[in-house]
Amino acid sequence: MRVPASVLVRAGFAFAFLTGAASAEVPEPHDYWMGPMHSEVPATLSGARIVDTKSLAVILDQGKALLIDAAEVPHRPENLPQNAIWKPVHQHIEGSVWIPGIGAGKIEARLETYYRERLKALTANDQNHLIVFYCHPQCWASWNAARRALSYGYRNIAWYRDGAEGWQDAGYALVAAKPEAPPQPCH
Repeated sequence: MRVPASVLVRAGFAFAFLTGAASAEVPEPHDYWMGPMHSEVPATLSGARIVDTKSLAVILDQGKALLIDAAEVPHRPENLPQNAIWKPVHQHIEGSVWIPGIGAGKIEARLETYYRERLKALTANDQNHLIVFYCHPQCWASWNAARRALSYGYRNIAWYRDGAEGWQDAGYALVAAKPEAPPQPCH
C-alpha cells in the first residue's frame, strides 16, 4: 500500500507537510532563512534555477547532476511515549546524497567544512557541475543549502522545491536513505 507522500507516517503518527506551490509573495531573505524551517518558501532563489518534476526527470535521465537531499534527520515526536519503538525511515530520490544539517540558517564550522569538502569531492572540484537541491515541500533546508553552495562559488545550481514528496506524488519511487555526517572529532 502506497502512502501519499504529502503525509509522512512515523510510528503511528502522521505529520502533514504543507503542499502546493511556493508563493511569489514570499520574498527571498537577504541571507539564510533563520525562521521556521517548515513554512512557505519563495518562488525563486537568486543565482539558481528552479526545476519542476518533469525537468528533474530529464536531468536525472542525463545522469550528469549531483542530487543533494538537505532534509533534516527526523526527530522523535514529543508526545510519543518513551517506551514506544520509533524507527523512522527517511526516503529520498535514488542517487541522492543526504547531508542533514546543511540547510539550517546557521551551521557549525565543522559541518560547514565537511559540506565544502563533500561538494568538492562529489563534483570533482568543478564549480560548473550541476547540483540539484531538495528536501520537502515548503521547507527552507534545501533553499539554504543551495544558497550556501552558491556562496562557495558553485555556478550551476538548481532547486527542486517540490521535494521528495513531490517526486513520489508524480509517480516516481523513493528509496531508503542513510545520512552523511562529518566524522566525530577525537578527544
